[in-house]
Amino acid sequence: MSEDTKATLTATADSGSIFTSWWESANSPVYSRVETCVYQKVCTLTLRDSVAVVVKVYFNSNKKVKNDFDGDGKSDVIWLNTANGAVAIWRMNGEAINKRDYVVKDMPADWEIKGTGDFNGDGQADVLWQNKSNGDVYMWLMANSWEDIEISADSGYLIHGLPKNWEFRAIGDFYGNGKDDIMWQDTTTGDVILWLMEGAKIVGGNFVVKGVKAEWTVKATGDFNGDGKSDVLWQDTTTGDVVLWLMNGLSTPTISYIAKAMPNNWQIKTVEDFDGDGKVDILWQDTTTGDVAVWLMDGAKILNGNYVMRGMPGNWQFLTAGDYNGDGKTDVLWRDTSSGDVAVWLMDGSKTTSSRVVIRGLTLDWWTK
Repeated sequence: MSEDTKATLTATADSGSIFTSWWESANSPVYSRVETCVYQKVCTLTLRDSVAVVVKVYFNSNKKVKNDFDGDGKSDVIWLNTANGAVAIWRMNGEAINKRDYVVKDMPADWEIKGTGDFNGDGQADVLWQNKSNGDVYMWLMANSWEDIEISADSGYLIHGLPKNWEFRAIGDFYGNGKDDIMWQDTTTGDVILWLMEGAKIVGGNFVVKGVKAEWTVKATGDFNGDGKSDVLWQDTTTGDVVLWLMNGLSTPTISYIAKAMPNNWQIKTVEDFDGDGKVDILWQDTTTGDVAVWLMDGAKILNGNYVMRGMPGNWQFLTAGDYNGDGKTDVLWRDTSSGDVAVWLMDGSKTTSSRVVIRGLTLDWWTK
């Protein structure tokens, strides 16, 4: 072919895999030779000299990755700007932001993000919203074109006018079918129910437990025993006792104490799989000293507990957690409330393997779930 000949390449991933990008070598993305975006499946090249082009794909295994909006096996970060209603997603690659996508720029102020989860089992995170004025519940099913992360046409309302006494509690795959479900609690009676989800549709659900006492609060959900089903971590706000519900859909949960009389200054920040054993662990922080600790878990049994850091300065606050480098171990995102700097800890069990500022000076009207 003559010099400056244009060639159009199309990438098609096998079943179970997702196209990610075009690369010029094993370590270099294609930028200079491409007239269209490096993340698009159809790529146009101008042939000025010989070049080997590599297509990178990600195999979407059964293991879920929290907040993975683009399906690349790495957690991303969703942000809501409380001042103007903008919703943005950071596509993460370890300690770096690969790309920033604006999903919408003017979400009305009465809509709140309740949580995220993969509700249709496509390997990409979706977003659950509720209108705090009228109780409406809406689901964003997210689609990734690799140029932008967009709201799918299959999104929609789950219910209109949910009574105010029914409050959102958690998201998790309580049935183990690869699709996340939603837990609600009646604050009047203490009753707990599950909605079995199929995308933006409620396809089943019922009461799990009735009459839970008001002092017991849901702290987090995650798979503590490695059976592929999300379990529920509760804490008694009066005594400090910590209890685990091992879940099996709508069946009566198996309830076990993890700890009793935890001091009030120790707060549960999140439950995630920090050591990569397929079972979630518990991240704690002492609000008096700033100390951060991890309990490595096996069901309701504490295998090991250790400090991650002592004396974390009070201006650094926990934001969220996710597997940002795709190594199967959850990492932690923090923000300096004085400067707005956002930093990530890459984790290996109760140790940090690296910590670095991701972005500096992010204004505090940006909030993440």
